[in-house]
Amino acid sequence: MIYLIEAFDKDSGFMASEEKLPNASDQSIKTIMGWTAEQEGWEGYDLSHEQLGALEKLLGKGIYNPAYKIQLNCNV
Repeated sequence: MIYLIEAFDKDSGFMASEEKLPNASDQSIKTIMGWTAEQEGWEGYDLSHEQLGALEKLLGKGIYNPAYKIQLNCNV
């Protein structure tokens, strides 16, 4: 599974940025998101401030910007 953090401009809805989470972080992502079932590879999730903070630690950098709506996307 490929996990991407995507930032969308709140005004236009256009994607402003995309960050790929490390491949070996599947279990950490599942814990952060509170998932109990496997993802199918087409899901997208709005992130709480707490979830984003934990995912930023996995990325090794901060990406929060109040001008953007931040989501986690799951892809096969």
